[in-house]
Amino acid sequence: MKVNEVKNPTPIEKEIEKAIEDRLFSGFNNWNGGYDGWLTWCNTLYEPDAHYNVYGKRLTLEQYKGMMGQLFQHFTMELGQFENMIIRDNWCAIRYTVKIKNLHTGEEILQNTMEFVQFKDNGGDIGVRVVEGWALSDSPLSAN
Repeated sequence: MKVNEVKNPTPIEKEIEKAIEDRLFSGFNNWNGGYDGWLTWCNTLYEPDAHYNVYGKRLTLEQYKGMMGQLFQHFTMELGQFENMIIRDNWCAIRYTVKIKNLHTGEEILQNTMEFVQFKDNGGDIGVRVVEGWALSDSPLSAN
């Protein structure tokens, strides 16, 4: 599934906001390429010292990569359409769906996720990257 639209967007008014929007669309489409695609995306999306807060746990980028590696061993995860996208200055709030399939049981669920993300504009070829993000979903996954 190619992600390229938002049901309820807010107007983009600044160059950094357009860069964040572009990074989000690009990132979601890379995510849907599996764990290897996701890792490649991570190395361009996040600052090397970025943190990601998932279900109340503050993780370094390396810890986050490890956690996701465990989840990809047990689940397929396909990011769906953005329901909402609010971008102001170097912050964004996004709400989207994730289609998840348990590789062991075959069970499928549709998860709703909300994220708040702070970006840094590095300019040049690097562009905008995540400094810190916070995410919550209505159906938390566990590799345990």
